[in-house]
Amino acid sequence: MRLPIYSSRHFIVIGIFMFLCFAGIWQFMSGKLSKHTEQISIELATKIYQLKSNIMRNEFEGFTKGIVNSETVLPEIHTKKEFLAHEGTIEALLLSHPKINKGWYAIASKNDTVYKSIHKDGQTYHHTPILKHQKDWIHNQLSHKETTGNVGTLVSVTDTLHWLIASRHKLADSSVLMFGLDINLKKLQQYLWSVDTIGRAYAFITDEKGYFVTNQIENLIGTKMPVPVNPLLGKILLADSISSYEIVTSSYLQLPVVRYYTPLNITGMNWTMVIDTPVLTVDEDVRIIEKYMMVMFISAALIILLLISWSQAKWQKEFTLRQQLEMNRKELSLEKQALSLVAERQQKDNALLQLNTLKEKVNPHFLFNSLSSLNALIAQNPELAQSFVVKLSRVYRYVLESYPNGLATVAEELRFVNEYFFLLKIRFGDALEPLDLQISEAHLQEHIPFMSLQTLIENAVKHNMLSKEKPLKISIESQGDFIVVTNNLQLRSDVRDSSKQGLNYLQSTYAYFGTGQLKYGTEGQRYKCYLPVLQVPEA
Repeated sequence: MRLPIYSSRHFIVIGIFMFLCFAGIWQFMSGKLSKHTEQISIELATKIYQLKSNIMRNEFEGFTKGIVNSETVLPEIHTKKEFLAHEGTIEALLLSHPKINKGWYAIASKNDTVYKSIHKDGQTYHHTPILKHQKDWIHNQLSHKETTGNVGTLVSVTDTLHWLIASRHKLADSSVLMFGLDINLKKLQQYLWSVDTIGRAYAFITDEKGYFVTNQIENLIGTKMPVPVNPLLGKILLADSISSYEIVTSSYLQLPVVRYYTPLNITGMNWTMVIDTPVLTVDEDVRIIEKYMMVMFISAALIILLLISWSQAKWQKEFTLRQQLEMNRKELSLEKQALSLVAERQQKDNALLQLNTLKEKVNPHFLFNSLSSLNALIAQNPELAQSFVVKLSRVYRYVLESYPNGLATVAEELRFVNEYFFLLKIRFGDALEPLDLQISEAHLQEHIPFMSLQTLIENAVKHNMLSKEKPLKISIESQGDFIVVTNNLQLRSDVRDSSKQGLNYLQSTYAYFGTGQLKYGTEGQRYKCYLPVLQVPEA
C-alpha cells in the first residue's frame, strides 16, 4: 500500500505549488527593486545632467567671450578713425578663443560702409573679402534703427550651418560699428566631441524653430527635428522650474535615456539644450542582481524538491522493506517500524533545517539594506561642491564686470577676494590659513585698482611654499590711508624670475591717477604691499 504523498501526481502538485510561491516572492521583490532602481537612476542621471549642462553652458559662453572682451575697448573709441587705430587690438580680443578663427567688422558712416573679414591662422591675422552670407546679414542689421546691442542668427551655407553673432554700437561721430564672429557649427561640433570625453551624457541644441544647432550626427546640423522641442509640455519639471525631463529611447544611442530640456539663451538666441543620460548606471547592476535572485530562487526550489524526492524514495524503500519483513517477523517489523518513525522525524527535521538555512542565505532584508546604503551614498552630492560652483561663477562674473575707470570700491574688492580665497582654500586646505580681514568702515566706500587684492594674494601663493606644517598666512588691513596686504615669507626655490606683471599693473594705475604711490617689499619675515586708497569724486 502506498500513501497518497508518494504518488507522482501529488509530487507534481507540490512542485508546482512551490514554484508558484517562489515566483510570487520573486515578482514582489522585483517590483520593489524596480521602483527603487528608477528613483536612484533618475537622481544619478540628474547629477550627470547638471555637470554636462554646466560644461556646455561654459563652453558657449567662452565662444562669445571674444565679443565681450572687444567691448571693453569701446570706451576709448569715439570715431571711425579711432576704431581703425585700435583695429589690431580688437582683432586679437575678438578671436581670443583658440577654436574661433573667423571674425569680421563693419563700420558704416554717411559716405560709405567698410566691410572686413578676419581669419586667424595661429598667431597671424589675415584680412579677406567679406563673404556674401556675412555681408547680407550685416547690411540687414545696419539698416535697423537700434544703436547698441548684441544680436545673432543662424545662416545655412554650402558646407553647413553658420552661427553669426555680433555687437552693434553707435559711435560719437554717428558712425555705426558692428563686429562679430562667424562660427562653423560643424567644426564646433567636432570641438565639442573633445570636451568632457569621460562623461556619460550626450547633448544637442535646437533653436526655437526646431532646427539642430549641434548634434552628435554632424549631417543633422541645420536640419529640422521631426517633432519640435517644447521643454515644458508633458514633462517633469526640475527644481529650477524652467528645466524638465522625460524618459525616452534615444535614436542615436538606441537605448532608454533620461532626456533633459533646459533653455540656453546666448546673445539673444533662444535655444534649447537637450541632454540624454543613459539609464544604465544603476539599472544594469540591478538587472544582474535580479538574475542572481531568480537563479537562487530556482536553485532553492529545485534543492527542496530534490530533498523531498530523495526522502520520498527512501521512505518508499523502507516501507516496502518493512512490508516484506512483516510477514516473517512481525516483532522485528514493529521494532524496525518504530526506528523508521524516528528516522523519519530526523529526516524531516534535517530537511526543515536546510530549508531555513537556504532562506537565510536569500533573506530579502540583506538586499534592501544594501540598496538603501547605495541610495544614501549616491544622494551625497556634497554641499561643498555646490558652493564651489556658485562661488566660481561669482568670481568669473566679477572678472567680466565692466569698470571703465579701472577702479572698484574696497567693499566690492573684499567681496570678490572672499569668493576667490574660498576657491584657494578648497585647493590648499590647511596649507593656507583663513584670510585675516581688518578693514575700517571709512575705507569700504573708497576705491582701489580693480582686482588688486586678488593680484597680491595670487602672487603670495605663487612665490611661497604652502604646507600643513608651514601654512601661508595672508592678512588685509587698514593702516592710515593704505590697505596693507601682508604674508609671511617662505619663498619657493623653484619659481622662475617673475615678470611682475601684476605689480606693474598696480603701479601704472596709481601713476595714472597720480594721487598715491604703490609701496611694497620685505619687512623682517614678512612681505607687505601698501595700496593707497583713492577718493573718486561722484559723477
